[in-house]
Formats: sequence, structure tokens, C-alpha cells
Amino acid sequence: MRVKLKFSATRQNTLIPLNYNHAVGSLIYRTLGNASEEFAARLHDEGFKAERRTFKLFTFSRLWMKRNRIVGNRLLLESPAVTLQVSSPVRDFIEHFVSGLFQSEVFNIAGADFVLEQAETIAPPEMGERMSFRALSPITESVRDEQNRVRYLGMEDDWSEVMQRNLIRKYIALHGRAPLYDGLHWAWDEVYIAEQAKRNRRPSVLIEVNEGIKVRGWLVPFVVEGSKELIELGYEAGFGKSNAMGFGMAEPA
Repeated sequence: MRVKLKFSATRQNTLIPLNYNHAVGSLIYRTLGNASEEFAARLHDEGFKAERRTFKLFTFSRLWMKRNRIVGNRLLLESPAVTLQVSSPVRDFIEHFVSGLFQSEVFNIAGADFVLEQAETIAPPEMGERMSFRALSPITESVRDEQNRVRYLGMEDDWSEVMQRNLIRKYIALHGRAPLYDGLHWAWDEVYIAEQAKRNRRPSVLIEVNEGIKVRGWLVPFVVEGSKELIELGYEAGFGKSNAMGFGMAEPA
């Protein structure tokens, strides 16, 4: 399930960091804690496990702002309106999150205060075995190289196997079993990539999610084919890794 939130900054010319992912993630955990401190702590500390991996099984979009400009390493909001989407396949997460929203009058993002103007659930789209998506937050994945160092995947890599393995593990973590059908093929929108190249634009971003920790993600439309169960889970929990840090949210194109 997905929730769309519309906030308004309490002050004119509000400033927030360019790298606001950690601050938004903290806001989500605080909101969960308003309704259930036990659930928020368990999700943060333990999460959902499968094959020695831990997943939080939620994701969130980039902040959408009507008007803003960069001032140094921060964003100046020239309009107070800010929109955020939060998504999870875990019913308890959504119930606690929505309940927690209405137990706060002011929401803080990296020292900036906002009030909630509107909260609405987004009806889930009808999923098929072939879906086109646009990224609402960067998509990221990584592998280990020959020196056992983390290497983030680029456009030249084959994402299908890595994405399939990631979604199968998430499915097991959520349901306690593997999906009945687990086929999956991933393809980036080559036309979009070519258009960006003509404009000398790289369709990726490097985001500092915590001090000294940077993650590269891709803001490129994509097509995914295969298991409807896995595609639906990717829509709800996020595609790829680092979903709880604000990566992997997408919507049907």
C-alpha cells in the first residue's frame, strides 16, 4: 500500500539539505514510533530476514517541490509545498504510519518544520506480467568485484539476475516462502538513456545517505517482465537495494 503526503513548510525560504534521504527516513521512523514505539524499534533493529539478509520492506520517493533552488549544499524552498510518497507491503507498517501521522502537529526534516496538509492512500495499480515504470527515487544495486569491493551497477550491466534475486529474498522475508513463479527480466529504457546522452546528462545521482556513505542510483524508466507477485512486491517495497534509505520507488508509466 502507498500513502501520499502533502506538507507545507512553516517558514518562508525554508532550507533543507541536498542529501535529505537520512532525514526523511528518520521522519518515517519517528512517525511509526508515535503509534507504536515497539514496532518502530523492531523494524529498525531487526527488520524482515531471508537468506541471511535483512529487509525493512518499505521505501519512499524523492521530495517533490513546486519551486526550489540550490544554495550551497542545501535546497531553498521558494514554495512551501512538499509532497512525499511512502510505500510498504506490510499492513502493520501502513496502519502505524497513518496513525502516527495524526499524532503529530509538526514534522521535522533536518531541522526544518512542516505541517501536514493532506494524506491519502493511492489505489494499487493493476499489475501484469509486463510493466513499464518511471522512477520516483533512484534505483540502485551492487555486486562485489574481484577484490570483494562494492561496485554499483551501471547501465552496461545485466540487472535482471540481481533484481530477481533481490525480489525473491524480499518475498521470502515477507511471506515465509518462495513465490510460485519467480521469472524476471529487467530492461532500462534505451531511448531515454540515448536522449540524456545527447544532452550530456548522466541519468544517475550520487547521494550521501549518511556521513561518509554515498550511494549511486539511476533515475531512468524501465520495463520489468515476469512474475506478477515479484513485480507487485517491487512496486510496494521498492526495486533494488537501500529502499529504506529512499531508493527504488517507482510508479507505472
